[in-house]
Amino acid sequence: MEQQRVAVVGAGSVGGVFAAQLSQVHDVVACVRRPFDRWVIESPELPYEGPAQAVTDPADLPWDGPADAVLVALKAQHTDGAAGWFAPLCGPDTVVVSVQNGIEGVERLTPLAPDSTVLPAVVYCGAELLAPGHIRHSQSARLILPDEPAARRVADLAEGTKLRIEPSAGHLVAAWVKLGLNSVANGLTALTAKPMGVVADPGIRAIAHQLLTVCWTVGRAAGADMDLDMIDKTLDGMSRNTKGRTSMLQDREAGRPTEHDAIHGAIVRAGERHGVPTPVTRMVDDLLAAGDPS
Repeated sequence: MEQQRVAVVGAGSVGGVFAAQLSQVHDVVACVRRPFDRWVIESPELPYEGPAQAVTDPADLPWDGPADAVLVALKAQHTDGAAGWFAPLCGPDTVVVSVQNGIEGVERLTPLAPDSTVLPAVVYCGAELLAPGHIRHSQSARLILPDEPAARRVADLAEGTKLRIEPSAGHLVAAWVKLGLNSVANGLTALTAKPMGVVADPGIRAIAHQLLTVCWTVGRAAGADMDLDMIDKTLDGMSRNTKGRTSMLQDREAGRPTEHDAIHGAIVRAGERHGVPTPVTRMVDDLLAAGDPS
């Protein structure tokens, strides 16, 4: 594939991993708040050190026209604050990918890029930002996209990198699987201030079971073929990840706002649309909201 113009809006931990990999084969710009000029990715799977092209102002973008692809890796709650990047980056031929948690990325980004194709993505990437451009990556660098032509264009970007970008007919199920995992892992680690192993605690395990059951039941109502018989096996696997530190736990420890609305709020809203009660998810959402900085 010939070199493409790729912008990554929000090149923190997850966005930085994707930007650093893509920069090895494409013309990549990281659209960020704090400047840096070098990637340092500490990783057992895809270590990398190399030059970075990072800009902090849309007026400083190096291109005369729009990007071929824009990966939006901001936390959902920060999207509106980055609105100024989209007009210069997005045109009719641009594919915008929501590299964000939750199921509402397309609805969130389409008003900011109305002339572009906007795609949802399911993101698997364990990473922690140590400093601008300096990331500790622990596992995976994978996007699951809906199986359509624009997604196949995005998948082609990964040629020559260690990224996995996969158009899939099972995207809808994958999206609800991930949303359920996030509702359990992010919510319960942030509320207990403990890593993922807290799910093994009997009392927390019972709450986790309710959260996952609610999410996947709403997913079934939304048209995803969710396998509710996999709930216990899924929670067993999460319990074994004893030291996993979720992004929401990191945000809570740092005193930053959390993604509770994009995760738990999205489940509540989908439940309302499809007539599925979500009381435990609403309670977790309210508790997380109360703990956010005012």
